[in-house]
Amino acid sequence: MVVVSSTFSVPAEGVLFQAPSTKLLVNDQELGTATLCITENNVLWGGGVTTSGAPTPTIALLYPTISLHAIQKDPSPALYMVLNYELRLPELNQGSGDAQQDDDDDFDADDQPITQLRFVPPNESDLSPMYAAMSQGQSLHPDPADEVDDEAYMDGEEFEDGDEEFEDAEESSTVADSAAERLRAMRLQAEANGKRTDDSEDADDDHE
Repeated sequence: MVVVSSTFSVPAEGVLFQAPSTKLLVNDQELGTATLCITENNVLWGGGVTTSGAPTPTIALLYPTISLHAIQKDPSPALYMVLNYELRLPELNQGSGDAQQDDDDDFDADDQPITQLRFVPPNESDLSPMYAAMSQGQSLHPDPADEVDDEAYMDGEEFEDGDEEFEDAEESSTVADSAAERLRAMRLQAEANGKRTDDSEDADDDHE
């Protein structure tokens, strides 16, 4: 969820990082310079001026809306974010809305609207703490889709197919043991037969 308003105030608590004079670019369009606050609950930017000199809108981003964040070096050092949301602001030149599809059959999940944001701090040295604060904030709001569903795992009693597989393995081991026993028995018998043959030859020699 993204909330856009006309009022701005620095949160009284839960602030993980704060940087005044942070430039914001929305889809490579510079919006203005304002204060960036990364909090435990959201990312807040506002209280500044746009490129035209007007007051900036206040933009509040909830963490589930932010699908990616990273440190970007080019074209300028910035905290880069991707929103799974199309952010439309009157202060920016927006693309035509004619591309929206009315036919559900033509829907493509890959065509979901996104917004790219770049927060450029006054000092490049602020990027590391900005990124660390973002990571901490997002860790407090994990994506439910990433959580492990305990019900997805079956109890050991329900692994019937797996039991057959293990049983087959045990049966194969038993067959191998039986074959080894037969081989040893054959060798012992061959040795015994050879010994009897030798004894018979010795007896013939003695008789002569």
